[in-house]
Amino acid sequence: MYHMPLEIKRHILGYCNISDIAMLAQACMHLNLIARDYVQHRLCLMTFSFFDNVDTLSTILRSCDAVVSGSCALHLLLPANDTAWFPSNLDIYVSCRFMTCITVLLEREGYQIVRHHFTEASPYVSSSIHSVISFSNKHRLIDVVISNTAAAVSPIFEFHSTTVMNFFSSDSIFCAYPTLTLHLMSLVNAEPIYFGPSEFKAMVALQKYAARGWQLVVCQDVHGSTGVCRSMPRSIADLSCLWINIANVKRVAVTPADVFERLGIINLIWLLGGYVCGAWDPFMRGQSFVIEDKSLDLLGGGFIGSEEA
Repeated sequence: MYHMPLEIKRHILGYCNISDIAMLAQACMHLNLIARDYVQHRLCLMTFSFFDNVDTLSTILRSCDAVVSGSCALHLLLPANDTAWFPSNLDIYVSCRFMTCITVLLEREGYQIVRHHFTEASPYVSSSIHSVISFSNKHRLIDVVISNTAAAVSPIFEFHSTTVMNFFSSDSIFCAYPTLTLHLMSLVNAEPIYFGPSEFKAMVALQKYAARGWQLVVCQDVHGSTGVCRSMPRSIADLSCLWINIANVKRVAVTPADVFERLGIINLIWLLGGYVCGAWDPFMRGQSFVIEDKSLDLLGGGFIGSEEA
């Protein structure tokens, strides 16, 4: 493989998912270079679909503490050669405090606002969404999902299924359920189906991914192979999640300090909605909440070392 043309190397890696590529990257220095080239190649192809400059997307994500989720993030996780569909639009998630910043940056790239719709009228069934701003350059569409929490990623964990609980930032790739997602399996999050403002659209989304090959599985049927249970709260810092550093294509275990460095929050915890695993009667509402940095609260006094304490 070392002496093959670059195009052939990329084609071979096109049959690997992101976890396989990360394992390959740790085998030796030469394979690490091949893996890094391939991941950057896929990110470049995605960026060029929406921007003229290869660095534009990563610059926007870094400047606004934003992430990309939806079909673009999912496509990056899967083997390119075995994935028959390609994302038609870009979904960027950002906290409300960066709404003005990202608007300015996208307008500089030739995009204009074509619609600004708020949660009540939105097809997105999530309580963490403030609004969705749609941008267009007459050729491509970018949806900017504005979170009403300190975390840009909050809405991602309130959607219809585990299929879309993934994102990438300027420096990291994240998958909440890699043992399911990378094998085209998914658990349903019943919260938006039963309690969302548009359960019909949630069902349509489930059908879309089923048509793309996803299999909805029963939690008990995959306990042994995944170690994941829908009835247990999850955290973006737990070991069941997949975090990959884009720079060196290395899988890493993250701590709350790492999460703060990457996302500006300390942690995010979520629970899928639905019937309790192994029972028929108890039903859980889906939940997610953000653990924020409250260090500025210390400036008000009353802490050890302050003049008032």
